[in-house]
Amino acid sequence: MDGGGGQEGSAVLDSNKKHEHIADMPSEMKTLLLILGCLSCCHFLSADPCVNHTVLDQPWRSTNCANTDCSSVQCDNNLLTGWYRFNGPGGSTIPDQLVQVNHCSTDAPGWLNGSHPTPGDGEVNRTVCFHWSGNSCRWSQDIKIKRCRNYFVYYLKKSPACRLAYCTVKAVIPTLPPTPETTVPTTPETTLPQIASSMIVPNPTSPSPGMGGKQFQLVITLLGDFDPDSMQKIILELQLSFRERFPDLKLHLSLGES
Repeated sequence: MDGGGGQEGSAVLDSNKKHEHIADMPSEMKTLLLILGCLSCCHFLSADPCVNHTVLDQPWRSTNCANTDCSSVQCDNNLLTGWYRFNGPGGSTIPDQLVQVNHCSTDAPGWLNGSHPTPGDGEVNRTVCFHWSGNSCRWSQDIKIKRCRNYFVYYLKKSPACRLAYCTVKAVIPTLPPTPETTVPTTPETTLPQIASSMIVPNPTSPSPGMGGKQFQLVITLLGDFDPDSMQKIILELQLSFRERFPDLKLHLSLGES
């Protein structure tokens, strides 16, 4: 969104209470604290895989590890899908040349069938091939790669079968220079949303007949520059997360110019 003006957002928590006493309010207040924490903190954690990734540092992944020289036979069929960085004595990149079978402490070693991205490429799609039985690509797995400042991160999935594993080699990756300050657009400074107010107000909609409970709204007003679409996704995720404990919980995000 452009930086011409801030957004004012009201995160509204509607709850149809099925209890007669206001003593049940603390549970909802705890929920509110979780919502506020997510909106003001979690939303701004970088989604950049160069920042958020898991480090794999197993020495046995090295292409120098033949058979069981470095470890028992390994397999990546239990690897969780996600972004990873290789950083250890075994190496820092997936080799982009064919690796002979029975290396990297596995039977069918995984190698990158393609090139690593350049700094300007962003996230790229690539294929890892697993070499076995005279076939350089007996199995394959689609992955993603991104070049960071002086390392690569890989979006990996589990291997297609067992005794297949991703290999690594040592590589020197030149450190990218910091982005010159002159390239930063001279737009008004973006600030994190601030909590302008929070209050409990009666719900204008009367409780449904026979519910015998209380309805109220918890209204949270945020001021600042933020992405409404991303904020709305968080609201939906929170509602799904709290659905079992608070089946009547409804979250709504309303936006307006400040």
